[in-house]
Amino acid sequence: MIFLILGVVLFFGIHFVPSSPLKPMFIERLGEGAFKGVFSLISLAGLISMIYGFSESSFQPLWTPANWSRDFLIALMPFSIILLCAADIPNNIKRIVRHPMLLGISLWGFGHLIANGDLASAILFTSFAVYSVINIVTVNRRGNYEPPEAVSHRWDLGVVALGLAVFTLLFYIHGWLTGMPLI
Repeated sequence: MIFLILGVVLFFGIHFVPSSPLKPMFIERLGEGAFKGVFSLISLAGLISMIYGFSESSFQPLWTPANWSRDFLIALMPFSIILLCAADIPNNIKRIVRHPMLLGISLWGFGHLIANGDLASAILFTSFAVYSVINIVTVNRRGNYEPPEAVSHRWDLGVVALGLAVFTLLFYIHGWLTGMPLI
C-alpha cells in the first residue's frame, strides 16, 4: 500500500505544479526543456509506483458495491473514453465541454470507485477523480476561456468512433491489463 500512496503523492503532486506559481520558478531555474523532463520523470515514477502499489495491495474491503454498479461503470466508460479522445483532436465536443480530458478522467475515477469497494481502489480512483475536479475548478477560475472554432462534424464522428474503438479494445483486454476480466 505504501507504493500506491507514494505514487499518488508523486503523480498528483507534480501535476499541481503547472497550475501553481511554482512553475515559472522551476522553468527559470531549470529551463523549459529540463522542467518538462523532470516533470515527465516524476510523473512516470509516480505512475509506476501507483500501478505496482495497486497490484501488490491486499484486498481490504470497505463496502460492498451495489449490484448495478458494474453495469453502470460499463455503460459510463464509453463516454469517458470518448471525452479522453476529444481532448487533443479537433472537434465540436470541446465547444460544449470545456475540459473533456478532465471530465473523462472524473467519470472514469468516480465510476470505478462506485464499482469497487476496497481500500486500494478507493485510494487510486478517488485520487484521479478528485484531482480532475479540483483542476477543472482551478482552470475555470482563471476565466480566460474562448471556445474553439467550429469544425466539420466529421471530426466529431471520428472522435466518437475512435472512443468507441478504444473502449471496445479496453473492454476485451481489461482482464489482461488489470487482472480484472470483464467478460
